[in-house]
Parts: sequence; structure tokens; C-alpha cells
Amino acid sequence: HSWVSTQVPCPECNEPVTIPDRRICPGVTLGGFKISKLLGAGGMGEVYLARQLSMDRDVALKILPAEMTRDKDLVQRFLNEVRMAAKLRHAHMVAANEAGEDSGIYYMAMDYIRGETLDDRLKREGALPEKTALEIIRKVASALEAAWDQHQMLHRDIKPQNIMLDEDGEP
Repeated sequence: HSWVSTQVPCPECNEPVTIPDRRICPGVTLGGFKISKLLGAGGMGEVYLARQLSMDRDVALKILPAEMTRDKDLVQRFLNEVRMAAKLRHAHMVAANEAGEDSGIYYMAMDYIRGETLDDRLKREGALPEKTALEIIRKVASALEAAWDQHQMLHRDIKPQNIMLDEDGEP
């Protein structure tokens, strides 16, 4: 496990051999989650659709980028934020279910929302009717207020790409 992206001696010639990073792609199982497909990517990692094998359900699996895992303080902050997010409960907030590490890869499993981002909807339909926009904003603001009231948490990256709308259009 600790050998990923490190050098180890070859068992035959004793020359240093670099162990490559583990590749994340469909079909790979990571920490009990079987990767199905890439959903999106951003500054804090990639998000995959995955199957939680123990519960036989789909989840969104966020993978911390390899370059960030080299900073132990950043990894600890990531894991602490996941633990805090797991304590939050609100109708308009995606629940964090699990976080962990597998062969040097850090991940977070959260509810998978079938639908689209607000950004995708805006690109497809253009500006929303005022009433619809205000309803979405009110619900998102309510979730942000709950995060603050429950644990003094701030999101820090609210944008249409980070707001999921379920199949009924609910954020």
C-alpha cells in the first residue's frame, strides 16, 4: 500500500523500480466501490459514478488528486471536512456517506443525485423564469444556513456547476 509512486528494489537485480500510481477507471474497485464512469472533474478532484458493493447502491465517489495526497495536512483537512459533512442533514444537501484511503488513494462517497447540474440546465434552457430561480436560490440558501447553524461550515465554492438538480428539478 505504501509502495504506490515510490521506488523499491527489484527482487532479481536489486536495481530501483518505480511502482506506478494506481489508475482510476471504469471497472476498478476502490475501498468497496466499483467505478462505473467519470461524472466530472474540478480543482478538488474527480467524481465518479460508483457502485457501493456492500449496500448495492450507486454513489458519487470523489477522488482526491494524487498531487494533493502528498500533503499530509491537506489530506487530514479533507478527511476532517468529510467527517463534518457526514454530520449535516438537510433536504437540499448531498449527504456524505463514507471516506477512506485505498492504496494511497483518498476518496469520499456521497449520495448520487440522478439529474443534472444547474449549469447544465442553464446552458440547455437559458435564463430560468424568475420564480423558478428564486425557489432554487431559497432552497440552496436554506441548506447553506443549516450547514452554518449546525457546524459553522461554509461551502466556499457555490456556483451553478456545484448545484445538482434531481430528476424533479429540486436542488
